[in-house]
Formats: sequence, C-alpha cells, structure tokens
Amino acid sequence: MDARPTYGDDPPMKRLSFVALVSLVALACASTASSEPPASSSSTPPPSSAGAESNTPAAPPRPIHAAHDRLRAMHCAPPMRWSERLASSAQAWADELVARGCAFEHSRGPYGENLAAGTAGHLDAEAVAQMWYREVADYDFARGGFSMQTGHFTQLVWVGTTELGCGQSTCNGLDVWVCQYGPPGNVEGQYRQNVLPTSCR
Repeated sequence: MDARPTYGDDPPMKRLSFVALVSLVALACASTASSEPPASSSSTPPPSSAGAESNTPAAPPRPIHAAHDRLRAMHCAPPMRWSERLASSAQAWADELVARGCAFEHSRGPYGENLAAGTAGHLDAEAVAQMWYREVADYDFARGGFSMQTGHFTQLVWVGTTELGCGQSTCNGLDVWVCQYGPPGNVEGQYRQNVLPTSCR
C-alpha cells in the first residue's frame, strides 16, 4: 500500500507511535534551502591522507546508495560518493530521534537531509528512495523552486550534490531513515541547473 509523505509545522517533538497501527506508513520531511550554493560537481577533491575517508564508493554499493544513483541517472545527475562522515552523522541523528522518544524532526545541520519512517519491516532502501522520488509527479520543471511537496525529490536528484550518507534506527515498531547530502541541495535560485527533467534539458 502506497502512502504519500505528509508535511506540516508540527512541534519538534511530534510522536510517530500512531503510525504503528497501520501496515505501512511513510512520513518524510525535506531539508530547507541552504544559503550557500552547492559546490561544483566538477571540482577535484583533495588527495586522501592516511586515515582520511576514501572517495571510492563501496563495492557493491549499499542498496540505498544504488537506489539514489539509479534515480539520479534518469535526470542526468552524476552518481554520488558514499561518505562515511555523512553516514556517521546521519546514524547519530537517527539514534538521537530514538533517544527523544521517536521524535521526527530535522537535525538542522550543515547538510541536506531527507527523513522517512514506516512500520518496521515494510520500508526498505528501495521503498525509501522511491517514496521520495514519486514527488517528481508534482514538480514543475518549467518554474523550478522549492516546495514542501517536492523537496525530497529535488534533493535526491540535485546535480550539485556529490556525497551521500544514511543511517537507520528502529523505535516503537517503526523503521526510521535519515539520509544526509553534501553539498546540500534545494538552494534557492539554482533549481533550473540542478533539477533536470528526464530529457536533461
């Protein structure tokens, strides 16, 4: 059963336990626009030093990573690197949401961020990515711009985003997903060049 994400200005400590009563519920919130423009995806990262994070993606890629890159390719966005730094940050926030009693709110950190939650066992990596991607049906490519109805999709396919890291936790029968992105997408004034239709024009 499909369920559209819901949005709103609910209090930060909004509980999710009510969702456990249904067979599958997916909730999500998109990160708000960053004031800093995304770095160019063509820039060359500095060489890795000893002990530094590798820029080489894991092989085989993690399911959530592979799902992102497959959907991004449909919109001519380059594949992302898996970042252990972002994954650690995302996992820390997923754990913090559990510590807050299954709160569902953004970390307000320096990265782009998508959240999702659903009944445990019914929301795998592919389902999470597809849920965010389905917002493409409501996105106006001619006008561009941020919308609470399409913010997950635009972050997912944002051309200027080059790194991804995700974490997952379980709370009161819910699987909670946190994915963080760098540089963040959803930057006002940069949608036309970063969110492309499948024609890539």
